[in-house]
Amino acid sequence: MTRRRILITIALALWCASLSLAGSAVAVRAAGPAVTTFTLGTVESQMGPARAGHFDAYVPIVDWGVRAHPYRAPLAVELEFRSLDRDAALAAARSGPAAQANLRLLESQLRESVDAGFRRAALAALVGGLAGGFVAGAVAVAFGRRRRWLPVGTGTGFATAAAVVVLAGMTLVGADWNALRQPTFYAHGSELPKLLSFSDQILTADETYTNSYDRAVAGLENLISATERPRPAPAVRTVVVASDLHSNGLVLPVLAQYSEGKPVFFVGDFAELGTKLEEGVVPEVAGLGSPVVAVSGNHDSDTLMRALAHEGVTVLTRARGVVDVDGMAVAGFEDPLQRDGGFGGHVLKLKTGERVSTAAELVAWFDGLERRPQLVLIHQHGLAHVLLDHVGAHGGAPLIILTGHDHRQHVDRRGAVTLVDGGTVGAGGPFAIGEAPAGFALMHLTAANRLQAVDLVQVEPLSGEGSARRLVFDPSR
Repeated sequence: MTRRRILITIALALWCASLSLAGSAVAVRAAGPAVTTFTLGTVESQMGPARAGHFDAYVPIVDWGVRAHPYRAPLAVELEFRSLDRDAALAAARSGPAAQANLRLLESQLRESVDAGFRRAALAALVGGLAGGFVAGAVAVAFGRRRRWLPVGTGTGFATAAAVVVLAGMTLVGADWNALRQPTFYAHGSELPKLLSFSDQILTADETYTNSYDRAVAGLENLISATERPRPAPAVRTVVVASDLHSNGLVLPVLAQYSEGKPVFFVGDFAELGTKLEEGVVPEVAGLGSPVVAVSGNHDSDTLMRALAHEGVTVLTRARGVVDVDGMAVAGFEDPLQRDGGFGGHVLKLKTGERVSTAAELVAWFDGLERRPQLVLIHQHGLAHVLLDHVGAHGGAPLIILTGHDHRQHVDRRGAVTLVDGGTVGAGGPFAIGEAPAGFALMHLTAANRLQAVDLVQVEPLSGEGSARRLVFDPSR
């Protein structure tokens, strides 16, 4: 066989495989979901290709969903709860041996639902791959190739689809269901804050449920039934972390939905230019939570911070030391670029030498505090990381560092020290409203103020649509 014929054969085989994959994808979508009935009601399960592999459970009745990424393969597993038996959900959510038995039953039924969806999708994929391969072979014959390409194309299509089905099955078998304890919650409008309010029950499942998958299923039951049953006293405290408002008062009503009755820690950059005109946001910021604690950012001014304090906000400075806020020991390091208000002369970036000297001042200030705080507020994330590395290297009691400035949501850990950055609540400023989401964080703390989980929330300010990615931690660390 000449080299040219070999290349043509390879090209035709790839052509057949490509059309078989396309046929499988179309067939899976056309087949629709598998419908199963289980303890809590009726659920539709569907699988198909996706750019990023995910497991998704959506409840249209309350218009919210939970998404996790237990595997890397480009496979989507989607469950949609079409009807719910609230009485069964209530019974399953109770504690005791009966509830554990219900939990085991629900676990098996959910797995059965996923298996049914997989079987339906697998059959559709095989049929679609067979058809795609046949069409590819027929096209090859129509363009002058030998008739044997008709069965060869059909066989190639079936083999390709079968390989994809096997790989998808192996993906599900090897999935890391621990990811269900670090889900992303999503909802529309006012539903997301309600969902996050109820979802703290995922964090407080009975300690006898040692398996993380069991905890996730128990939490799902609780979320389904939570809207109709009395809520017990929360076992965790939730506080709000926000920064970088940049004078965008349009987002404050959205933030208020999440912060009502909760402590709010605002980590700087209330203003854009630090002028007197921007103090209009002060009363609304002061009314966000109970209490509101603040530290200045590089865009803020002395006059603005004094205005916040006048409205009842607890404004932290290095000179103030450690203060008690709602049972938490808190300290704050004011931004070195905080200046008097005005359009001119307000430098917004530290020079190299200033960064080094300010970092040394920060470390010396922390080491010299009369008692160790549980939370520290530092606006500039570069300085916050200096403290994270310093304290993390020396060990000791747990510490949470709250920061902002970089407009990027992230959580970093060094030993018992955790840095939390909620992103920019200002959504890019007032002129970018509707284009960028408002970002902030909800921290869930134990009674001893140990970090149990962080929700990184993003909300589109105009529509209210949002999502929250939950990170769960071991509070004993």
